[in-house]
Amino acid sequence: MKALRIRNTDVDWQLRFFAHVQEIFRPNNWRAWRDRGGWTADYEVFALLDGDWIVSTIGRSRMQLVDNGQAVAGYQLGAVGTLPHYRGRGLARRLMDEVVGELDHPDQPIILHANESVVDFYPRFGFRRVAQKQSVAEVSIAPAKVSAERFDPDDAAQRSKLRNLFGRAMPIRGRLSAANYYWIALWHLSGSSISAFWLPEFDALIAATLKHERLIVHDVIAARPFDLSGAMPQLVGRRVTEVEFCFDTEDWWTTARHTRLDDSDEPLFVRGASASIVGPVRLPSLAHT
Repeated sequence: MKALRIRNTDVDWQLRFFAHVQEIFRPNNWRAWRDRGGWTADYEVFALLDGDWIVSTIGRSRMQLVDNGQAVAGYQLGAVGTLPHYRGRGLARRLMDEVVGELDHPDQPIILHANESVVDFYPRFGFRRVAQKQSVAEVSIAPAKVSAERFDPDDAAQRSKLRNLFGRAMPIRGRLSAANYYWIALWHLSGSSISAFWLPEFDALIAATLKHERLIVHDVIAARPFDLSGAMPQLVGRRVTEVEFCFDTEDWWTTARHTRLDDSDEPLFVRGASASIVGPVRLPSLAHT
């Protein structure tokens, strides 16, 4: 098997990588994300080839993690996948050895969200599973007369505006968070069910999904704190009785009740300096790879 590194300038190999992840994970937003400028120098793919065919990959994102309020340069792994016919040959182990062998320093933090079928794989490389939290609040929110403007990922001016906002935004406080992850957020906003809404009066953007009478708030990108409850009527088209937060609510909703999240479908693993984090934690949804 030949090893290959796919970077933001390797256009032809990017297309082959997209075909690979499409076969394994079935996402449909990789090319749109790339074409909108999402694949930056901060993202690279470690790959193994059989001939010219990509058979196993690990994506590595360089990002600014916030560990208990301390900003640190770290990595997040994603797109860890081997084609079914090639599994059981140690290919993922070979790639993982390469990934963790190329760090700025041995204790550099790495995080990843896995799936339930590989929870025994990552501890072999020094990763530790950390509990995640779910935060919910009971509310009574009626729709506003005027709805907030939706973020349009096809609009280059809006993408530039969002990139600028991420550069100014304050990190969400908590045991584990992140800062300035625009290009990761763009992946989610380029093809998932998550919508994002501009709140210019607060210099902010909120990513949210409405399910029946529950509003799921995935992330808040804001330059300064503001009254989140007062902004919510602009996000909904019908009355909402419950809000779920996919991030730590310390700055945003102090009365939310917290329980341990059933994360069997997306467990969180940490390595290096971040391995000392005591859960439960909740990394904002738009920062996930």
